[in-house]
Parts: sequence; structure tokens; C-alpha cells
Amino acid sequence: MEISASSNSKIILIGEHSVVYGQPAIALPLKNIQTKVQIKSSQEPGILFKSRYYTGNVDQMTANLLGIKTLILKTIDELNGNASNLTITVDSNIPAERGMGSSASTAVALVRGIFSFYQKPLSHTKLLKQVAISEKIIHGSPSGLDSATASSSVPILFKKGTTLETIEMNLDAYLVIADTGIKGKTGTAVQLVHDKVISDAHNEKLIEDLGDLAQQAIKNLSLNRVVELGQIMDQAHAILNELGVSHPTVEHLIETAQQNNALGAKLTGGGLGGCVIVLVKDHQTAESMSNALTDAGATSTWIEKL
Repeated sequence: MEISASSNSKIILIGEHSVVYGQPAIALPLKNIQTKVQIKSSQEPGILFKSRYYTGNVDQMTANLLGIKTLILKTIDELNGNASNLTITVDSNIPAERGMGSSASTAVALVRGIFSFYQKPLSHTKLLKQVAISEKIIHGSPSGLDSATASSSVPILFKKGTTLETIEMNLDAYLVIADTGIKGKTGTAVQLVHDKVISDAHNEKLIEDLGDLAQQAIKNLSLNRVVELGQIMDQAHAILNELGVSHPTVEHLIETAQQNNALGAKLTGGGLGGCVIVLVKDHQTAESMSNALTDAGATSTWIEKL
């Protein structure tokens, strides 16, 4: 027997850092950047796990993979499955530590695959509950945003202390995602912003401004106001840069985007590295933008139809 399952990656469209202070954030599922899982019966004893970061028996997984190991074993056990004679292959092109939800995407695909292999029904609520097993081990106290977005087909609105909501999107445009090749430093960036906010009322106002921009973005997503959304992205990045969470490589890629017909461009995620997102009007522009960003030093680029 052999089955396949998949999940999305994600990016934050707007709301980085301000979400920590109760402002809304919008996350987009990226359907062209996925994790794929294949599970099949094997003649060998135990569970063989194959991936870019580890190949070997699940029981012998190292400490840095405890979340994935625990997720696999607990999920199979809960389904009363026979945890032997299996080969699980994970194929993902999502870079780690770039704010694209790589761990959540892997967990979503694994849970979908295991439930499918054992022919058990899986509700979305149950999916998120299972994924939380590994996310809590990996991240401590995850918001659930990565898991929700990796398993969604529509944008997610997140606000601290409230239930996640889906957002209507009716946008005729493309997004180009460019990897700086530099691991983001979310913890450092969050602390940096925190120190600035508590020491200067101006920075507190910047956080509120980011929240206002997120609210405006929601309307523009549903009304196909592409130009306005691009302007909001530019304004949001200017604020994030002022808060000190950009990076010289990020700034270089954004300047390149602006010189190549970008409607808007900004960093995405925690910052101090990570990825840049660029809004463009059509696929032809997206292709030329991808080439320009690669020439400017991006280690990888992806194109997403919105």
C-alpha cells in the first residue's frame, strides 16, 4: 500500500511584529511551495524515515527531530496502527528558518498522510490538534498560525487572543518570494522591537500604524485593489525598517524590486534576514522580477498566483 499527502508553506503578508502587541496579521498559504509526504508498506522492520535532513529509523531520530518523531509515533498509536514495516518519505522545498512555516508544513503533510494510510477520517480540527504535538515541542508556545495557514487554501487573519479567521481574497496579481539565503532571527528581532517600543512612544505609534495597514490590506485583498495593496506593503516595510528588523541584503533585494516594476515589496517574517515578498501585476512581470532578484543575490525565488 502506498499513499501521498501534501501541505502548503506560508508567508506573512502584513503584520509582523505588530501582531505581538494585539494588532492583526495576515498570512497567505503558498500553494506552489509545498511539502509532500509518501507513506508505503515496507519489507523492513520499523519505520524508515527519509528526508533532506535525516534518513534512518524513526526510533533513532536525534533530539532536534523530537517533535517529528513524537508526532509520528503518537499519531500512529492513536489510530491503533502497526508502527512497523513502513517507509515515510518527506520531500520539501521550503527553506528552514525563513518564516515560511517549514516545520508546520511537514507536520500537516505527515498527519494527513498517516490518517490516509490507515484509512481514518480526519477533520480540520483534529488535524490542527495533532500538528500541535510537534509544534509545541519545536516552538514551545506556537500561535497556531503556521499550522492553520499550511493547511488552508485561503488567507488567514490572526489576532492575539482571538480565534483564527479566514479572509476573502479576490486579487488578480502575483507574488514573488525571494530568499536572502540568511536565516531569520525572529527571537532577536522580537526583543529588539520590544526594547524600542517600551522606550519610545514613537515606536509604539509605529506598531499601531502597522495594525492600521493590516486592516486596510484586508479590504484591498477582497476588492482587487492591487495598486493600493502594493502601497501598503511599501509603507509596512518602511516601518519595519525603522524598527530595525530589516537587513542590508533585504534592502538590496527590495531596491532591486522597486527598479523592476514592483507594485510593492517588503520583508516577511521576523526579519534580520529571511525572505522578501514582491507584488507584481502579471506572470510576465513575475518572471522578469524573479530573474532580477536572482541576479541581485537571492538564493531562491518562487512565483505565487494570488
